[in-house]
Amino acid sequence: MCLNCGCMRAHDDMGKPGINITYEDVKRAADANGTTVDQALETIARTSEQDRGDHPEEYAG
Repeated sequence: MCLNCGCMRAHDDMGKPGINITYEDVKRAADANGTTVDQALETIARTSEQDRGDHPEEYAG
């Protein structure tokens, strides 16, 4: 999925390159930071949880 829309196709940007996040985007970021895709995804999840606590208004409906 584009990792954000829910289509479950990790390599398909749904015709919106630079907008929807694909596996390749995460892989490129992981490689650039000397980490793995799994580590990058875990970091994204942890950072999101922290940011949600720090800025709840940004996540409101």
